[in-house]
Amino acid sequence: MNILNKRWASLAWAVAALMLLLSIGNQVQILTMSFIAVPFVILFTTLSVRAFVMHVAPLLVIAFLLFGQLGSIVVLTSFYFIIPAIVMGYMFKRKRPGWNVFSAGTLTFLVESLVLLAVATLVMKFNLNDFLTSQMNASLQTLKDTAVISSEWTADMTDTFIRTISSMIPVMLIMSALYMGTITYAISRRLLTAQGVEVNKMKSIKHWMLPKSFLLYYLVTLILELVLTKNTGSFINIILLNLLPLLQLAFIVQGISFLFFLSDAKGWNKTIPVILTIVMLFVPFLHVLVRYVGLFDLAFPLRKMVFKPKQ
Repeated sequence: MNILNKRWASLAWAVAALMLLLSIGNQVQILTMSFIAVPFVILFTTLSVRAFVMHVAPLLVIAFLLFGQLGSIVVLTSFYFIIPAIVMGYMFKRKRPGWNVFSAGTLTFLVESLVLLAVATLVMKFNLNDFLTSQMNASLQTLKDTAVISSEWTADMTDTFIRTISSMIPVMLIMSALYMGTITYAISRRLLTAQGVEVNKMKSIKHWMLPKSFLLYYLVTLILELVLTKNTGSFINIILLNLLPLLQLAFIVQGISFLFFLSDAKGWNKTIPVILTIVMLFVPFLHVLVRYVGLFDLAFPLRKMVFKPKQ
């Protein structure tokens, strides 16, 4: 890419970053927030630190001025996306392995979420339980009014539900960070490659394999889940409440990996496993099916059974 094209590309990504920043606080944020870090990753990877600052600083000033009284909040919120973008961009520049880039970015998102929650609780006196209670009560009342849930739903049931959700905050933060890290890494790497920037990528999804120790973790977790008394407030139950969904998610990923391996081994069209994975996201029954496929793939030599090399 020549210097002129590089400058135009940088300007285009800066404009894209500004458009995404301006979506903060609007209804479209539901759609755009997943991608806000992407242009910043590309800018940091393709520019010097000085040039990156010269591109990003005006964006923050413009956002600050356009949002008026909310300008400070928008600028502070933007750093939630810019900091992981810098971490990923730095590691892309250093030609670090794809898995390291993804892990570092995801961990940064998670640490930021924990810091924000701590600051909100300690400095701003934010009470997560009170917030969840008010939000859940409002949502449940709406559902009752529209007959989506039974009118027999009691206050004790609401309280139990809220305490369960509160106990699952750790797993929700982790899954949120995984989601943001995955989207940011996957899109940024492909766009950088399309621009001719050499970056390392992860192994193909068809080669992904969990450590065998996950089978033991899953077995122990299931046994404890069955034998322990369901006490939402106990420490061990909180751990299980957060650990089990993460292990199930890991086996779903393993199942998706097997699906891609099977597709490649059988010579299927490359879009087939992609379409099946997308469909799975919207069909709960398939979640369970793919999870068990992943479990059996890790426990037994399924890949050797479906793919026998030619002699």
